Amino acid sequence: MKKLTTLLLPLALLSTNALAVVDVEMKVSKLPKKVSKEHKQIAAELASSNCAYVVNPVADIRQNKDAISWKVNATGIQQWFNTIHQDVVTPLLPKAKKDIVIEVTPKLNMLYTYNEQLNINGMAVSTVDYSINGKPAGKYYVRGFNSDTNWANGDGEFVGSAEHAAQHMITRILKKLPEICGNAQSA
Repeated sequence: MKKLTTLLLPLALLSTNALAVVDVEMKVSKLPKKVSKEHKQIAAELASSNCAYVVNPVADIRQNKDAISWKVNATGIQQWFNTIHQDVVTPLLPKAKKDIVIEVTPKLNMLYTYNEQLNINGMAVSTVDYSINGKPAGKYYVRGFNSDTNWANGDGEFVGSAEHAAQHMITRILKKLPEICGNAQSA
């Protein structure tokens, strides 16, 4: 009986540790060069358009604001979005006054990660309400996606994949602005 207990006790401890959920803070890292280049192109397109833009910070409206996977909670997500808005989004927007003002208000509906074969995938989903000259004009949905190699199944890898998915979502929100401006001009 002693040998069986000696063998089963460490296995029981391992199995309960495997179920523990870990909190990892989501911190703003340097944007990848590809994203920075894409943002410069978006900024040039916005500057040459006939509209002014107001982009509000992404509001996290998820019920469980921390969970991003079955094993990792990402803390500081709203602060991450606020920092990205201040440091990345706001500098991209032209400051010139124009006759048509497009205002967008993104709301984060989902942010999660999952394993698929040898990858960790991240998904960010947002509903974006927009108005033209202060009058509600509609809404659209944006998804951001990221897939990274799962090297060590580490907690930071899950948070990193969620962060890259959120960056992709924000880029797609910004890319949609000239289309909204074009539709507003033709209306």
